[in-house]
Amino acid sequence: MIRRRDFLKGLGLSAGFTLVPGSLLFNPAAMASGTRNEVMVFLFLRGGIDGLHLLTPASGPERTAYESRRATLLTPEDRLRPINGQWGFHPRLGGARGDAVGTPTQWLHRLYDQGRLAVIQGTGMSTVVNRSHFETQTYIDLGTPGQRSTDTGWLTRAANVVPGLPTPLLSTNFGLAESAPLSLLGDAEAFTVASGQEFRLDGFHWSWNDTNTDLAGHRGAHRLVAPLWTGAEPDFVESGRQAAEALEYLREIDFREFDPVDRPDGYRPEGGAEYPDGTLSEQLRNLAQLIKLDTGIAAASLDFGGWDTHDGQGIPNPGNPTHWDYFGNQVEELSRALSAFYTDLSSSVMGNLMNCVNVVVVSEFGRRVRSNGSGGTDHGYGNLMMALGGRVNGGLHGSFPGLDDLSLFEGQDLAVSTDYRQVLAEMLVDRMGVAPANLGEVFPGLGGYQPVGVFQGG
Repeated sequence: MIRRRDFLKGLGLSAGFTLVPGSLLFNPAAMASGTRNEVMVFLFLRGGIDGLHLLTPASGPERTAYESRRATLLTPEDRLRPINGQWGFHPRLGGARGDAVGTPTQWLHRLYDQGRLAVIQGTGMSTVVNRSHFETQTYIDLGTPGQRSTDTGWLTRAANVVPGLPTPLLSTNFGLAESAPLSLLGDAEAFTVASGQEFRLDGFHWSWNDTNTDLAGHRGAHRLVAPLWTGAEPDFVESGRQAAEALEYLREIDFREFDPVDRPDGYRPEGGAEYPDGTLSEQLRNLAQLIKLDTGIAAASLDFGGWDTHDGQGIPNPGNPTHWDYFGNQVEELSRALSAFYTDLSSSVMGNLMNCVNVVVVSEFGRRVRSNGSGGTDHGYGNLMMALGGRVNGGLHGSFPGLDDLSLFEGQDLAVSTDYRQVLAEMLVDRMGVAPANLGEVFPGLGGYQPVGVFQGG
């Protein structure tokens, strides 16, 4: 038996948590050991982000080809935040609306400058061409392009080959989403919730949810669940009891953000991290809290939608605080949320936790190189991916396929030069310790391991 107060004190996290006296019967061996395991974060940008609008040619032949095809939706060179002589980021990746491109870089652009953000160009499904959101997202989540009948997701299969995973408090795999991600398909023990506050058993009348200390002997209904799992047989009784106790433990953690008046027991991000408003930020904040608690989580799947920009995509106009830019708003929310997550974990009193956290950002496909007549872009093919972490080799990776007529796929789309699975495979090998020979169990049909150079080994 381990007292909650002693456990949290051992983690150095007693401040900011509700410490109700009591004891737990489960044995959180992974947490008690204090040994940090590597964590994979799989962030899916649903809708098909226009990678060419996020990272844009700024000079040379690619710029010339870009200007000749983007027509009404091209970003002028002087509105980009330059990263080298040939490329520039969308200004909102490194600054807020109204910030001129000459202002100091923030968020993901700053992490890029610090070598902690990698951008992999020309990524996508190299073996299958499909411009359907539903089918392509399914292929990527399952890790089996062209095969939708797969009965497990790629993260589910990955957990079976990652060596040395600790026994988790709740689950090795988490889905922070409204519905269970297909990347976790087949994992019966995976937890999927939209927010940390849902990690609780509240299926009772409100007056039964919490213990009323004014009533002698009164116990909230959630405290009555664990004793129901009694006896030694069958085997599922022990699992049920441990699950009930784990939920009881998590119930006493306030996953809401700290407020000195309304939420004095809420979570306090470290390092001055400021999570912006929005679901993605809330989920990343909750994930940071779970990682700091050393619950044995090894993988998390998150979604951030709204990238299907057929019309009104928007052109950035940095320096103009009243300018409306839909795509830019999306980019800034993504950039600020991921930056806050990085700052929070890298500044932890327990050390730089981003050294064992690996974030990969993917979308189902890119957009057409040519803009349409509605101020937007239609479904394309090749795209880009991003990777973020303390053990990431920052900078540009992969091979840009080219925008000239001979290089475009089917004369209209960016081609694919790097199979998206190779980036995920490299994370599995270099960060999670998976043997290259076992990659076929995670990504059947990958056709050999071809590292991209994004992640550091060891």
